[in-house]
Amino acid sequence: MSKDAKISCICHALAALVLAALLIVATYYDLAISKAIGDQSNFYGQFFAVYAEYPSYLVAPLCGGVFFYNARYFGTRAARIAFAVFAVVVCYAGWLIFGLSSTKLAEPPHLSAFAALSAALYTALVLALGRLVPEQTMRRLFKFAVFAVVFLLVALVVIRIMKAGWCRMRYRDMLKEGNFDGFTPWYRPMAGREKLSETYSYTSFPSGHSSSIVHIYLVCVLCDVLPSMRKRWLKYTLYACATALCVVACVSRIVNCAHYLSDVVVGAGLTYLIFYGLKYIFFRDGKYTFGEITE
Repeated sequence: MSKDAKISCICHALAALVLAALLIVATYYDLAISKAIGDQSNFYGQFFAVYAEYPSYLVAPLCGGVFFYNARYFGTRAARIAFAVFAVVVCYAGWLIFGLSSTKLAEPPHLSAFAALSAALYTALVLALGRLVPEQTMRRLFKFAVFAVVFLLVALVVIRIMKAGWCRMRYRDMLKEGNFDGFTPWYRPMAGREKLSETYSYTSFPSGHSSSIVHIYLVCVLCDVLPSMRKRWLKYTLYACATALCVVACVSRIVNCAHYLSDVVVGAGLTYLIFYGLKYIFFRDGKYTFGEITE
C-alpha cells in the first residue's frame, strides 16, 4: 500500500469514528444542542443558509461547459450536434435552478424572469470562457465532469428520498409553535405523519445544505485529474480546507435553527460516502480519462 493510500485510510477511519461519536451524542442531545446554540438572528447562520448550497448548484452549469467543448470528439456530426445541445441545456438548466433558488437576488413575481435571463447570460459566459481553457485540459476534464454530475444526481435523489421518508420537523418550526411536541429522534422515520401546519417544512432529516457543501470535495479530485495539480501538498491542503469548510457550514445549520446535529452528521456523512464510492468506481486503477490522452 502506498503512503498516500495509508494516509487516506487513516483519515477516513478517524472521520468515521468522529461521525459515529457525534451521531451517538445526537441520539441523546439533539434537541438540547439546538436549544443551546440556536439563534436565527445570528449572521454566521444566515450567511451559510444562503451560500452553503452553492457548491452543488455550480456542478451542472460548469460541467455543462466541459460537455460542450468535448462534443467535438464524438464520431458523427449528428452525435456532435446532439451532445452540444445537451451540454447547453445542462448548463442553462443548472443556472436556471440556481437563479430560482436564489430568492435573495430577486423576489416574486419577478424571480422567474430574472432567473431565466440570468441563466442565459451565465450560460453564454461559461461557453465564452471555455474557449480560454486549453484543449487538452478540457479533454481531461470530461470524465471528471461526468463523475461530478452523476455524484450530484445520486446525492440529490438519496437525500430527497430520505427527507420524504423521515418527515422530521425542523427546530425553527417548533419555535414557531411554542413547544417541542413535534420533535422526533433521528432514528425514527415518520413518513405520513400528520402535519401541524402546511406552512412548516417537515424535511429536517437529513440536512440538504450539509449534503450540498460536501460537493466542494470535487475540487480535490482535480489534483488527480490534472497533471499540473498533482502535488501532494496541494491535494492535502485542498482536502483540509474542504473539510474545515464543511464543518463550519454544518454547524451553521444548527445555529440557524434549521437542523439538528444528527441531520448534519447524516447529510454530510452520507453524501461523502456517495462521493467516495463513485470516485472509486469512476477512477479505479488511476484511470482519470476516457482512453489515452497525449500530453
